[in-house]
Amino acid sequence: MKILKRFGSASGLWTKDAAGSSEKIYVFDGTANDTVYVFPRMREFTLFSATRKAARIKLPYPWVGTGHLVYDGHLYYIRQQGLSFQVIKFNLANKTVVDSSVFPAEEQIPVFGLSPATYIEVSADEEGLWAIYATKEDEKNMCLAKLDPASLDIEQMWDTPCPRENAEGAFVVCGALHVVYNTRLPSRARVQCVFDVSGTLAPEDASLVYFPKRYGSHASLKYSPRERQIYAWDDGYQIIYRMEMKKKLEV
Repeated sequence: MKILKRFGSASGLWTKDAAGSSEKIYVFDGTANDTVYVFPRMREFTLFSATRKAARIKLPYPWVGTGHLVYDGHLYYIRQQGLSFQVIKFNLANKTVVDSSVFPAEEQIPVFGLSPATYIEVSADEEGLWAIYATKEDEKNMCLAKLDPASLDIEQMWDTPCPRENAEGAFVVCGALHVVYNTRLPSRARVQCVFDVSGTLAPEDASLVYFPKRYGSHASLKYSPRERQIYAWDDGYQIIYRMEMKKKLEV
């Protein structure tokens, strides 16, 4: 665990491009905003006067929640329109919307019990893009969808056994959903539910992983498959968790 600095409000997201080689840092302050801070490298972000050195990108529509993703030069973020939610694909180089799609799930509800502003979490791993969400049809547990990064089409959907209650965030690693839980009065967060879409990793074989004690609760957890680390936002503090990986057991 490495605490980088304190920036912005209690909720937000910071990340690098999960697929490209860029060292740029993207910062999304708050759960309802339309301005992204962009820092050229980690060094500039950690400076005391960081905000003055940041470029700003104003989005055409405000985001909702903290489930955004930067992937291969594009920002994938969630826009709320009435009772429905759109996935917006935004080209960061020419600053234009290149595609958008209404997420095909009815009566969506917040996906994490402890993060009520986030309805869809877009996640990247070694196998591509995923969307983590929840609906009233099965309001107790989360759902998972495989997302085509080019077309935004849903390739496949799964119901998972992972509860929403007391969940504060989630990420996907090697095709397995990892859900992080906490308590209403924040204590030590832990990965307590794992759902592997291939069935290679049984839930009972997954390790119970505890995060180091921190300041409050995670507002966002963004896994970087190229760096194998998690960019976390904890009550306004920006934190990096480095991960040790091991291969799944073959069936």
